[in-house]
Amino acid sequence: MEAEGVPLLTDVSMAILRQPVSLRALTGMVVLVMGMLGMSLAFVTGEIYHRLTLENQRLGLSNLVGLAATGILTELQEKARALGLSVQTGPGFDRALAGHDSTTLERLLNDQFHQYFVTAGEIRLIQLRLFDADFKLLAAASEGARTFPAERAACPGLLERAEARQGPERLQLISALCDETTPHYSLIVPIGGLWVRGYVEVIADPSYSLESLEHTLGMPLRLHAVSGTKLYQSASWPDQNSMHRVLAVEYPVQGDSGVVLRATLLSDVATLQAKLDETLYAILLVATVVTLLVAGAVFWVLRRTALEPIAQLLRQLDSYRQEGGAIKLVNSKIPAVKELHALQDLYRTLDHLAYTDPLTLLPNRVQFRECLERNTVNDRRQQAGFALLMMDLDGFKKINDRFGHQAGDELLHQVARRLAGVMRHGDVISLLGEVSGMPAQGDLVARLGGDEFGILLPAVTRQSDVMAVVDKLLRALREPFQIGEQDCSVGLSIGAAFYPTDAADLETLIGLADAAMYTAKRSGLGCVFAGSAAVSVVTTASPPPTSAQKF
Repeated sequence: MEAEGVPLLTDVSMAILRQPVSLRALTGMVVLVMGMLGMSLAFVTGEIYHRLTLENQRLGLSNLVGLAATGILTELQEKARALGLSVQTGPGFDRALAGHDSTTLERLLNDQFHQYFVTAGEIRLIQLRLFDADFKLLAAASEGARTFPAERAACPGLLERAEARQGPERLQLISALCDETTPHYSLIVPIGGLWVRGYVEVIADPSYSLESLEHTLGMPLRLHAVSGTKLYQSASWPDQNSMHRVLAVEYPVQGDSGVVLRATLLSDVATLQAKLDETLYAILLVATVVTLLVAGAVFWVLRRTALEPIAQLLRQLDSYRQEGGAIKLVNSKIPAVKELHALQDLYRTLDHLAYTDPLTLLPNRVQFRECLERNTVNDRRQQAGFALLMMDLDGFKKINDRFGHQAGDELLHQVARRLAGVMRHGDVISLLGEVSGMPAQGDLVARLGGDEFGILLPAVTRQSDVMAVVDKLLRALREPFQIGEQDCSVGLSIGAAFYPTDAADLETLIGLADAAMYTAKRSGLGCVFAGSAAVSVVTTASPPPTSAQKF
């Protein structure tokens, strides 16, 4: 039964999925999904804000711990320096130092363990050691223990650095913070004023001094060495179950050779988290309300502007199918249809502006260049070739300067009509007054700018064919133009080049045609071909022939 039930359930599910979904339902689903995405985005944003707030809180507390720890270590240096100086005031110290009396010196060092800083708990003194001016160990004291350690400082390299100093540098204090199984703070204090007679090394426990961070910052504290050994932990340190209510801030105490110990403090952020949760809930509530309102508004707008008109069209199409007659729109001003036509008209207008010269209504330089590129690509497959004509009006500048720019514009418009009239009507890409198109083939006449025009003749590779077109062009401009009450005449200089005979590169081809046109203009010839052989072109039956040559 189970084996039969699974295929049956699958078939039912697939049948449900195959049911057509109405546009109204699909729009509702899209709006719903967008609303859910918006709410999810609001939730994620709130969570990120929550985490960033806690991270900023942790960073601020870390900086605060760093300032407090630096201050405590500075106080430790001052207290260690006071102990080092106090050694020198003991009775008989100078005589014992001069005579290298180790017994007396050791006794005086042991007396320092009963000074105020030590007995009052201001500093935890580990050891005192006395060196002569050449850093030879004379005496050492460690709470009364009669031990003489090796002649090196508590922190590696400190004694060597102190011994390497020269001149006035030996009068300065030198200290180090290191981790020799346990953290140590070592300070070397010079003896004897300007004439150094020896040095006192004060070795203290920095973790003991850093315990005051708990009272200074008012937060539970735990200190542990780099090895992981716990050095101190506050009595108020919470258990593991309460750690979610606190923010742990770990501060590494740096020494000369790296981290010496780590201080971890806990900040109670229960109140802050409660406020952050309230803020997150408020953001989600506002996002939900706004999303619902926006979704409802969008659905209402879509229903009025798109869904209802489309539903009306569908009903009319269904009526057409049932009655077998033509579709008759009850209301021709359906918003969706009206907007569709408006968008189509806008697209045609933009396309017209992008590819048409506004003065002559001929294709512009952009359309002409795209057609050249397209014919170049097509010709690589078909190998039919084409001819390129670059044309410039002769005498246009004089007319423009004499009668004004308005007369010049009118002249260009009439020249464009005559040039377009010469081309094969069925093949001209852009006819005057029509929206420009971009067919793949056909003759093209375009205005390239100013009084410069261009013509593309696809599949034309013989000079005789080009000469026939040139003759028509020159004849078309032979009759005067009526500009207002004035009769104006202009000539035409033409440069011709063949693809790919003259050049297989489009830029080179255009350059050759331009050069040929300027040669024709300078020499007074009607047309010049890019090449070497000379030919002639007859323009009319009555006047002398207009010559055309290759250069």
